[in-house]
Amino acid sequence: MDRQQKAYECFKEGYNCAQAVIMAFSDVLPIDEQLLLKISSAFGGGFARTRNLCGAVAGIGMVLGVLKDSLGNVAEDKKDIYEKVRSLTDKFEEMNSSLLCGELLKNMKNITKDYVPSERTAEYYAARPCVKFILDATKLTEDYLIEQGIIKE
Repeated sequence: MDRQQKAYECFKEGYNCAQAVIMAFSDVLPIDEQLLLKISSAFGGGFARTRNLCGAVAGIGMVLGVLKDSLGNVAEDKKDIYEKVRSLTDKFEEMNSSLLCGELLKNMKNITKDYVPSERTAEYYAARPCVKFILDATKLTEDYLIEQGIIKE
């Protein structure tokens, strides 16, 4: 499966960045696709268009969180998932200079924090760098899951 292609297609269908990333792994996540879409629905635009944490980055955390095995101890479980997610978010930040939607889009004109999503048009897709962030997050997640033996190449 070409996970980056699937993420790209989801984004082009109108799904937000988090939804695009999480759907690229829907085949290995033990949750129904419709529920995955619902869970990740508020994470676009840096969490409900507040321009905070990039939705693609949030998608990394969702995928790894769903796939994480419990260690049987709340404190150890948190430490374990934070370490795993942090290793990938650090790589994402190295690649893109930020984890924040507003900073990633700082050179875009007319970026708002309004809760109303922008209309998805050819111009929208041509101007937005979001596809790069989705592809980066998907690739980082895929590489990690392959390295861990959770999925195959």
